[in-house]
Amino acid sequence: MKGLISQLQEQEGFSESERTIADFLLANFRMLPSMSTRQLAKETFTSSAAIVRFSQKLGFGGYSEFRVKFLADMMQYMERPHGDELAMTDRDSVHSLLDKVTSISIDALKETRSMLEPGDFVRALAILNKTAHVDFYAMDNNLDIANMAATSFIMANKCSTVHPAMTMQYLQATGAPKEHVAFFISRTGENRMLLDIAHLLKLRGNPIMLLTASPQSSLAAQADVVFPVATVKSMEELGPRVFLLGAKYVMDILFAVLMTRVDYHSARQKEQWLGKHFYY
Repeated sequence: MKGLISQLQEQEGFSESERTIADFLLANFRMLPSMSTRQLAKETFTSSAAIVRFSQKLGFGGYSEFRVKFLADMMQYMERPHGDELAMTDRDSVHSLLDKVTSISIDALKETRSMLEPGDFVRALAILNKTAHVDFYAMDNNLDIANMAATSFIMANKCSTVHPAMTMQYLQATGAPKEHVAFFISRTGENRMLLDIAHLLKLRGNPIMLLTASPQSSLAAQADVVFPVATVKSMEELGPRVFLLGAKYVMDILFAVLMTRVDYHSARQKEQWLGKHFYY
């Protein structure tokens, strides 16, 4: 799912009354701390029940829970530049670019954190505990994330395979044992070649995990576990690079979760051996 502020701004799937509520909240958020459900309903020409349903639609137990989260997110949103203010132009100085890229990166990580569910990591851990091998499927820059993750997974006693060539990824999918876990990395979740591979693996019964900025995508529909990652839409806002930042962040969390299940003494021995024999 998207961050709360983004959901209220984009209003995807909202009814007319829900759009009215969202518009009022975004325009008058400073009034919200003192507003009851009844007062908000009056201002938006709806009902108290409609306000509660609106809060629940966004994943909250009720209006009070929604209000706390919305105000916290809105304060963070207002503290830093956003929207058109972050668009990069030929008039930007190095100093302003430093601030803009930093703001984009911080916002992306915080939004990714708000999208992640602990239960997804628990499900992923249950799947990974049943395998000793993870096969990665990715293209272009996403292969860098796959390679970094593969290196980390080795420390967690999980062998990994990363093939840069799509032909090799196809062949890998046709012969992967059922106990191998397939891990896809795709920003759009609509890459035709990756979709073909996912369909094949689904038929073969391999567990599938996915890192994506599009949790409602065709590829996500094939996955057993989906990790959503925040991104931005335009190249000027570093869209692909923002996704890579969030993807690495999620992989780091997954690695940390895996390492809690690894024998500490064994992991320490690996580190000591590497430190003794390799200098990099």
